[in-house]
Amino acid sequence: MERVKFIDYKGKKILLEDFSGLKPGEEFDKTLEEARKTIHSQPEHSVLALFDASDGYFDQDVMNKMKDFTKSNNPYMKAAAVVGITGLLKIALITVTKVAGRDFKTFNTRDQALEWLVAQ
Repeated sequence: MERVKFIDYKGKKILLEDFSGLKPGEEFDKTLEEARKTIHSQPEHSVLALFDASDGYFDQDVMNKMKDFTKSNNPYMKAAAVVGITGLLKIALITVTKVAGRDFKTFNTRDQALEWLVAQ
């Protein structure tokens, strides 16, 4: 399954980062690195990204990796939306947001997130 890919939504290029159901480990790390390379290959301030964290798991190692990942992507991002943030993942997102120095808009569904992204 391709977890990192550009999709076309209403004529806009959206980067889908599908981390749904991922647990800490090799697949998570590979997906994170693929997302980083993809984002860093784009022009500055151009990426519209949808990060799906549904049914995700995290630990301190994942938190540290997400902080680094998010901070390194700042120059490339135009807007980012996140779905699947519930329970303790909300606290994790607050932490990542503070470290990265940018906000993430959260949504209940991918469709809601995509609608918001195309308006940016």
